[in-house]
Amino acid sequence: MPAISLLVAVYNTSQYVEQCLQSIADQSFSDIEVILINDGSTDRSGEWLEAFAERDERFRVIHQSNQGLGAVRNRGIEEAKGTYLAFVDSDDILAPHYCEAMYEKAEMTGADLVVSEYWIQFEQSKRTIATTLLDKRSAEKTDVIKALLHGDLTGFSWNKLYRRAFMEKHHIRFPLRGELENIEDQYVTLRCFSLARSIAFVHEPLYYYRVHLSSIVQRYQKQYFHHGLTFYHAQRSFLKEHDDISLYEKALDFFIVNHTLHCMLNEWKSQNDLSIQEKLDHMREMVTHDAFQHAVKQVEPSKLTVRKRMILFLAKFRLVYPLSAAASSYQKWIEYQTRK
Repeated sequence: MPAISLLVAVYNTSQYVEQCLQSIADQSFSDIEVILINDGSTDRSGEWLEAFAERDERFRVIHQSNQGLGAVRNRGIEEAKGTYLAFVDSDDILAPHYCEAMYEKAEMTGADLVVSEYWIQFEQSKRTIATTLLDKRSAEKTDVIKALLHGDLTGFSWNKLYRRAFMEKHHIRFPLRGELENIEDQYVTLRCFSLARSIAFVHEPLYYYRVHLSSIVQRYQKQYFHHGLTFYHAQRSFLKEHDDISLYEKALDFFIVNHTLHCMLNEWKSQNDLSIQEKLDHMREMVTHDAFQHAVKQVEPSKLTVRKRMILFLAKFRLVYPLSAAASSYQKWIEYQTRK
């Protein structure tokens, strides 16, 4: 039985996948299996996967029809044999000692979940920034859940190592397409934070997260607001059943406000081809929604950036036209920052 199962989600990343797979093959820690799941790619990604599997017996390829990220991650869990699981996106890169450092931390601490810092690589500008999300942060359950809901800790699955027995014991799986698209990872991360016996941190960036124009986070995300509402209700129900919900009420309100602000920016992404009127209609729907209007009364604006505070002020009073202008301007600035 391998120590770590690396589960690689692949969909139309032929431009990047070779570099990703080579970073896995070159790991300083060799006791791994690599499960490559091709989610119906229409480019040459599948050929790269087969080429690596032919020359390295640790690599195994699974081809399936396109089913979405949640289904890919779940298939990987079902196929895995390792003591630990790690998720990898096929346009990203692992540091050479990623597996070694994460495994050593898990074995040393007995943690069900290990979380590392990571690098953000902006493809257009060639800039690389190291995160410091874990600095001076407690690994205690309540603190990490609040940090996740506040956006102070990211919910990505790929900078984490999971004890497979823990995942199986609690039958932790990712939601499928149409349920919680684009926030599948956050859904699972909150459950892991809540149910893990212990969580350990590695205060070193070990994963290179590539930001480019075809990244999911860069594309316009349809139904993003409604998926966030579904996420909110699902997480609230989970915490009510498994924890003391009163500890998280303010954090959940903050999540709704912050998520809505991100959805407003999402409407004005350059890759959104909707008409101006459709965008305005979406903005109006968000600012008049009961969940947002309730949450915005509970949230302390000082916890937000200055730009977000301005947008929140306009949203609170449902000033759709100046709000849209402010959100559009802010989104253009964000896209400029990723390119420069």
